[in-house]
Amino acid sequence: MVADEGRLPPLAKPLLKNSPETAGFKDGWKPSDVKVAMNITLDASFVPATANALDLSSMPGAPRGCRASVSRVVALDNLIDDEALRSIKFCYGTFDGHYGCYWERRTADDDVAKPTWGLRQFNMDLLVNVITRGEDPDNPNPFKEFHSRLQALYPDWIICHMPADALVAPEEEEVEDDDEHTEKYKCESFVANAAVFGDEYRWHVDADPSSFPDGCEWVKTYGDYVNGEPGKPLFVSAIIYPNETWKEGEWGAETHFTDKDSGVGAMVAPRPGRVVLMDQDVTHRVSPPSRAAGERARYSLVYKLVFFPRGGGGNANAELWERGIARPEWGVPSPIGSAAKLAAIVNAAARRAGGVKREREDE
Repeated sequence: MVADEGRLPPLAKPLLKNSPETAGFKDGWKPSDVKVAMNITLDASFVPATANALDLSSMPGAPRGCRASVSRVVALDNLIDDEALRSIKFCYGTFDGHYGCYWERRTADDDVAKPTWGLRQFNMDLLVNVITRGEDPDNPNPFKEFHSRLQALYPDWIICHMPADALVAPEEEEVEDDDEHTEKYKCESFVANAAVFGDEYRWHVDADPSSFPDGCEWVKTYGDYVNGEPGKPLFVSAIIYPNETWKEGEWGAETHFTDKDSGVGAMVAPRPGRVVLMDQDVTHRVSPPSRAAGERARYSLVYKLVFFPRGGGGNANAELWERGIARPEWGVPSPIGSAAKLAAIVNAAARRAGGVKREREDE
């Protein structure tokens, strides 16, 4: 398969540009070599349905004109290759897990949180240029293997970098919220973090198409929709943990994911080389390293991605959105909190189905 830029969907920026997507894996790697450490669903809710989505108003407890929505998180080992990890560490200027002159306190999860360590803009631009540059025989892209593996893992999608410039409202358009002027919407395509003891991180989501400014190019092209809408591009984040060593039971610094409705959640340890994929609307945060980590930083690199369905998707391939980032051979995702409640409702409705419409049940 080839990601032919001449036939790409609008605003798509593919990880692989005009090169075979599944050729040349190192060490005989194949998608089945990926080890699944976690595969969950959470944040279940009923959201407005469109012509592309099934109206679930006959489901017990569901309002009319809606669809059931869940968010997904998977934690994967043996996905990213050593060359890509070395390139990240080189651009991070790391040595034995300590942060250095490449970093400054410049990142924050919201307007209230204190800034935490982020890669200096010059170094960040350098890293992004390496990640996104095209293939050159005289200067190979060290991330091509990782990108090829990620694409091979999801052959029904064209995996692309998130077009951050298309999510911003035009300069002449004022963005308002509750009748008050707010800061212009901004969402970066890459985020580099160096979490250290004493830092503060807050719960946040990376992005959701329903929150994009009305006047931005993305909304003009694909409309206003909640992430996971059948027939629409899917926003996904990939979190990479590049530390060479990390004492999980001692140094902490896990990434936490919460189900807002139930107040329960899950966490992932930053095991070296691990990659977490999640829908961008999942509420999550970093926990800082413990005192035992000393001045040692827990690094991460976040790719903001968009999954475009091959052939445009549509209702004929609705199960593609049903699976999302979970491959069928990984088994049924474990539902957490509100997702477990929704699964129970769906299963009960399926058992009751028999051609006779039931009255909606009150909770």
